[in-house]
Amino acid sequence: MNDIELFAIELLIGLILSGITIAVLYKPLTKLLIDICGTEMRAKFWVTYSNIMLVLAPLLSEVVFGKSGHLNQANFLFFKTAFGCALFGVFASLVIIGMRINRSIPKVGKGN
Repeated sequence: MNDIELFAIELLIGLILSGITIAVLYKPLTKLLIDICGTEMRAKFWVTYSNIMLVLAPLLSEVVFGKSGHLNQANFLFFKTAFGCALFGVFASLVIIGMRINRSIPKVGKGN
């Protein structure tokens, strides 16, 4: 396999993991953000923004840390690194999104 094919495989792994994450979170995230934002239009913007981040972070991880330029074949190390990079990107974006949403949720029972 050449470098372009290996790079395409890395990106595909990232896109698949992102797609699964977005599919699982789309409805609950939309409902939560409508509640937090107050309007459906604002919530749609933040859902779209979150989805873009869930795609870009794994792809950026693959580009920066991927092994496609260092290996000549799709062996176990290649797939392990590609999957790990994509998971790290999804995890990092979920942590950031989760922290931001957590700050936006009104706290019940504190000082009331």
